[in-house]
Amino acid sequence: MIGKGGITLKIQINQLQKGSVISKNVFSATNKPLVYKDTNVTEEIIEALRAFLVSEVEIENHYDSKNQTQHAVLNASEKVDEVLTSKSDFYQLYIDAVQSYKSIYLGWQAGSPVNIGKVRQIIIPLIGELQKNEDEILKLYHYCKEEEYIYHHSISVALLSALLAKKLGYQQGEVNQISLTGLLCDCGMSKVTPAIIVKKVTLTETEYKEIKQHPVHSYNMLKNIMSIKDGVKLGVLQHHERLDGSGYPLNVASDQLHPYSKIVALADTYQAMVSVRPFRRKQSPYKVFEQIVQDDFGKFDLQVIQALKQAIVKLSVGSRVRLSNGLEAEILYVDENYPTRPIVKYLNTSTMLLLKDNNELYIEELL
Repeated sequence: MIGKGGITLKIQINQLQKGSVISKNVFSATNKPLVYKDTNVTEEIIEALRAFLVSEVEIENHYDSKNQTQHAVLNASEKVDEVLTSKSDFYQLYIDAVQSYKSIYLGWQAGSPVNIGKVRQIIIPLIGELQKNEDEILKLYHYCKEEEYIYHHSISVALLSALLAKKLGYQQGEVNQISLTGLLCDCGMSKVTPAIIVKKVTLTETEYKEIKQHPVHSYNMLKNIMSIKDGVKLGVLQHHERLDGSGYPLNVASDQLHPYSKIVALADTYQAMVSVRPFRRKQSPYKVFEQIVQDDFGKFDLQVIQALKQAIVKLSVGSRVRLSNGLEAEILYVDENYPTRPIVKYLNTSTMLLLKDNNELYIEELL
């Protein structure tokens, strides 16, 4: 059989070697691929295939010729360089956006009005890089600094909101609007007493009431800007409301909530939970998603939660993680029914673990 990279061969697992390239998705007992097409085979992948009793796979570029082997190695090296360059560019864009947002946020604190043109210049270039960097969105919490949390948070919420909107099927124009909603939902924090925002101990009742007014401040800063769509303004006002009516500032529920607010609400909560804060350390996407599903059931839109789950599942296979027992592992396989409980293999060992059968363990950190 001829594939795009040359001849494809169907071989037994006991003949499979490291460095081979999978030419066709490999399935186990579920509809989700165990190994995706174009994956480079590693010892861990071979072990996982054996564990799931896969008997044979199709591979490509299986040549004995020295020249063909060298050509394949060079192509692989070029692809790695291209990916690393892309990631580096994206992270630099992210850091630049954080610093640009910090500059205009400090201006808002000093009384400057919102310049929506400058806001768009900050976030739209990043949204343009979204499709090539989906997996990196869920890793941005690593870059958050405690003393600059509010700036990192706003950019990260904008990006995650856009990613969720994409997965929900929104067209690019609305994806851009939803990202603006995520970016601006906390602009009203610039009107809150700064010492409250960075406080490392429990807020007093009065201080918490002041914090809960920030969606109103945000809305008031935007309401008279004609070039901002009403959906963005409503999404900003409602991003702390919940489907069951338990949110703030107006305690509205379900059908009264704008679709933009339902997306940004989850993105805002998720980013707040994964990021380092003045009162606690950062948490892994897996642990946070599990907490949201278990502790906040009925508060967030199920379709938006499903979109976040899809993003986490896509990120997972091949990722290195640290477990709650302190040991590092690699994710081998994710069952969509248990997205936070994948099959992992401890690094530098042959020991595999099904986290869904080990409830005392969880993924502490994505490395």
